[in-house]
Amino acid sequence: MQSFPDISQLEGLLFDVDAALGAIESHGALCGMLCAQGATEASQWMLQVLGEHEDSSKALQQVGKKLIQIHQISVEQLNSVDADFELMLPDDDEELESRVEALGVWCQGFVYGLAIGGIKEDTVLPEDSKELINDILEISRAGYVADDEAELAILEEGDEEDEVAFMEVSEYVRVGVLLVYEELQPLQSSQTVH
Repeated sequence: MQSFPDISQLEGLLFDVDAALGAIESHGALCGMLCAQGATEASQWMLQVLGEHEDSSKALQQVGKKLIQIHQISVEQLNSVDADFELMLPDDDEELESRVEALGVWCQGFVYGLAIGGIKEDTVLPEDSKELINDILEISRAGYVADDEAELAILEEGDEEDEVAFMEVSEYVRVGVLLVYEELQPLQSSQTVH
């Protein structure tokens, strides 16, 4: 199975082309768009990530290749029967604080992607999806909230309980996205190859 491009390298490339979204938020946005509208063209998503560009530079082509790779992996993972979908987040050896922030950013991207895909606040959704999307919206605020109510607000460094809490929340988001995708795109996830 293919793996995602290196996040910090991609972050640098996106910065060089003055992209509208960062690496992690881009992946969240893609997953939100896929959940909302099913088949999402890579070009449609890339326009959200990169914004409008007059001409194609070498840097833009480089970043384009990486984004196409992410699009391909994400579509495959969301449609996989093994539920091997992954959030594009920093590795476990990164500081917990930056991983918590990254999860919040990923969730922001996801909510943004749902909106681009046509899901508005008044869109009628299955109850489970609605609840999961609201939870993901709450988690997207985790990086900015400094009160006790935010599940992940501010974590003590190196605390094992915090590490476990982070793993649980990121797993909740991962499985939640799969569920939302399955509920909103039943045709795609139930299609089998004959």
